[in-house]
Amino acid sequence: PQSRDDPTDIKVEEIPLPPPEMWGELENSGKPAPTEAAAPVPRVSRPIERLAFVAAPTVTVPLQYPFVREGGTVDSITVRRLTVGEVGDVLDSLPPDFDNHDIYAVMTGLPAPVLRGLVDVDGDKVMAVAYDFLPLVFRPADIPTGPTDSSST
Repeated sequence: PQSRDDPTDIKVEEIPLPPPEMWGELENSGKPAPTEAAAPVPRVSRPIERLAFVAAPTVTVPLQYPFVREGGTVDSITVRRLTVGEVGDVLDSLPPDFDNHDIYAVMTGLPAPVLRGLVDVDGDKVMAVAYDFLPLVFRPADIPTGPTDSSST
């Protein structure tokens, strides 16, 4: 500003741009510029005891459209809850551009591309079960939509 009393009184200056041949190298997304060789994140080794659960923390989803994979027919997909240690391992190993299918892959034992390849009716059923098992750390924050005082009803 040029004036202490009038914030609209400003001096306009042109900011020179780099030459057009350098425009492809500009990073305008707000993300940090990628480094030449990003060092891999070291994996933390956590001891996890395998517990014998009395009730299996799994749900098997029968498929309406079975498929053939690795020489066998897949007619159902079993989704299992992750242990606390597995959640930590998943957090350590997820790429920055992950989606829920990468987490569901750990929960089902099937690669994420296979889960993305399911027919919609089967995918919807499997993803619904997997989402119900999804640890809170991977769920979007709930946004309050209104008053939550139940005493007035």
